[in-house]
Amino acid sequence: MLLPPLLSLFVSLITLLSSVGAAVPDKDAILAQLRRNGLCCASLSYFLPGKVNYVADLNYQSSQASFWSAQERSLSPTCIVIPTRAQDVATAVAILSAAKQASIKGCQFAIRGAGHTPHGGAANINGGVTIDLQSLNEVTVSGDQKIVSVGPGNRWGNIYPTLDGLDLIMLGGRVSTVGVGGLMTGGGVSFFSGRYGFACDNVASYEVVLANGTIVTASSNSHPTLFRALKGGNNNFGIITRVNSKLYHQSSFWGGAIIQPITNKEAFFEYFSNLTDSRNFDPNAALITNFAWVAGVPIITHSIAYTDGDVAWPPPAFEPLDSMPKFSSTVRKDKLSSFTNELAASAATTTGGNNFFMTLTFENNPEITPEFLQEVFNLADAAAKELISVVGIIYTATLQPLPHVLYSKPANNVLGLDRFSADLINLLITLSWQLPLDNARVTTVMKKLESDLVAKAKERDLFNEFIYLNYAAEWQKPIQGYGNANVEFLKSVSRRYDPNAIFQRAVPGGFKLGI
Repeated sequence: MLLPPLLSLFVSLITLLSSVGAAVPDKDAILAQLRRNGLCCASLSYFLPGKVNYVADLNYQSSQASFWSAQERSLSPTCIVIPTRAQDVATAVAILSAAKQASIKGCQFAIRGAGHTPHGGAANINGGVTIDLQSLNEVTVSGDQKIVSVGPGNRWGNIYPTLDGLDLIMLGGRVSTVGVGGLMTGGGVSFFSGRYGFACDNVASYEVVLANGTIVTASSNSHPTLFRALKGGNNNFGIITRVNSKLYHQSSFWGGAIIQPITNKEAFFEYFSNLTDSRNFDPNAALITNFAWVAGVPIITHSIAYTDGDVAWPPPAFEPLDSMPKFSSTVRKDKLSSFTNELAASAATTTGGNNFFMTLTFENNPEITPEFLQEVFNLADAAAKELISVVGIIYTATLQPLPHVLYSKPANNVLGLDRFSADLINLLITLSWQLPLDNARVTTVMKKLESDLVAKAKERDLFNEFIYLNYAAEWQKPIQGYGNANVEFLKSVSRRYDPNAIFQRAVPGGFKLGI
């Protein structure tokens, strides 16, 4: 009486072992498992033993707790897959793709790198499967020191110390806690973008898992249309399992934070408009200016970088800013990780809070931009006053220069900036607060602020439709801001590489193509 069950167990064990380390299981084997148990997570566990985690598992809880925003932490996937190699990702995608095509419920999934996008559902999911890529965190420098291979689960704080020790940099994030995968598929502004352009334009190749579980390398020579689509196309085409990016030699350079009183703002707006003018722009200069409301009172914090460490401080690009009245300065000469860690520390109090991004783009006209930026400040200040009673509110309006000489660097991306010749200004609004009961209130105020800012920019003829995807609010449509030609190109690439629209319909997170 014991023989049939034991024989059945033995056959199942042989089948399981044969799938480990082998190619992606074929569709018939996947469908057989799905029909047998009717659940995606059970099927994933069958083909990926030890890498599928449920709510009672410590790895599940650790993954959930490592999201930056409370909105993402509040979601509860049925299971979390934690792959340790590209083949694991390919197996998971093949199973989830087959399940979607077979109309098996509960098999929608989310793709998560560091999980820094704040709005709920961007990189996590309720009642589905989250693929957590954080264990894909390799950092390998080529022998000739021209290319670095990094896993998509890395945070920049895991990459830069290795490169610092070799006097090398790659184009990447400016906050050490931000992750690779999202930034490198949304554009990527770096301290070195004035010299080398967007981070995505310095990618030599992506390793990508497609919807059918195939692993391909996308580069200028292999799958070139997919390669271009990934440079701004977000998570619409596959799951990136490795990024190979160009390296540049870089010694210590100037950087740090300068904190100034709000009474500097009129002088700063004049300075900022001049700095953003391509005729004046110094490619070594990078600036992030935050108007931060502390208990309703605004101050100005500048995070600066000047990437030529051989000049004396302050260089001409920053001399007017440095000469303004200041409360404090941490400007020093150091390596990249020092400055990205400083930025991360300044934002540490927002970890685990209810967090929010919203962004807009304006054109720079030095004759009227200073006055316009004062109007932008007034609107942001009014919104800050309206939200002052929100518990734990941290409110910041950030300005960054995006001059034509920066965004017109040699590029093969889909951002659509090649349509423009104006110098641009990026505005980012970030908020953090304690209680989820205030979420709707914050959203209402921010949508009103967005509408008022757009109207004011159009009134001044300074509006630009580009919306930087990595800063976009959940309701914004950054891909549509790339222009019709790029949107149609992205749709054509999706139809070619994902004919069943798995990444459009089974992956609700991210900014979709509308297919």
